[in-house]
Amino acid sequence: MIQRILSTGGTVRVVVLTAGDGYLEAAAALTGHDPPTRVDYCALGAARAREIREAMATLGVRDVVLLAGPDDGLATLWASDAPYTSPHTGRGPFTRTALLDALRSSIAAVSPTLVVGPDPRDHHPDHSAAGRFTDAAVVALSPRPIVLTYLVHDTVWPPPSKTGPVMPIPGLEYAATPWVSIGLDAAELATKRAAMAAYRTEWPIIGGLLDRFLRGNEVFAVRDGS
Repeated sequence: MIQRILSTGGTVRVVVLTAGDGYLEAAAALTGHDPPTRVDYCALGAARAREIREAMATLGVRDVVLLAGPDDGLATLWASDAPYTSPHTGRGPFTRTALLDALRSSIAAVSPTLVVGPDPRDHHPDHSAAGRFTDAAVVALSPRPIVLTYLVHDTVWPPPSKTGPVMPIPGLEYAATPWVSIGLDAAELATKRAAMAAYRTEWPIIGGLLDRFLRGNEVFAVRDGS
């Protein structure tokens, strides 16, 4: 989707809600320390910041905003506005209000006609909370943008790559949701593959999941503005 928007004259801002610095397995794999120290988790966050910038540069995105919220802490933040300090890095305190204000400002600054974010029904607590933060950040925007969401973590979706080159529409609990599918041509898929290769701290841990998204289409749920 990013490539298609840029190729047709649109602009893209990518806002990253967390620092990605709370993933035990990735921090251990990166530093060789099990369990990781706070320094190790911070090293992971720095690596993931470099990776996201490299990936976005591959796609042609120059406007990247890193809000550096607490990885593995979004669900806790969303549930309460009590100050939160990351047990992994010691960074903080964070509050729901401050992070939401930062996200809202980052989105509103570019007057978007389209906002794409995590689906609040994602089975991963951070992704689900990120979806709720995004919904709250765009609710008061005027004019109201189209809002699409994407799933990453689900018990049965996405299916393994061996099931075919086309990403199916999610079913079961999402059956009542309207979905759109965007086809990728060979060049777009090759560029997407190159961008995803930048996430070197993730491939050794969840490479099997990432590979499932390298197909001939992308699917998004229509949340608002249809």
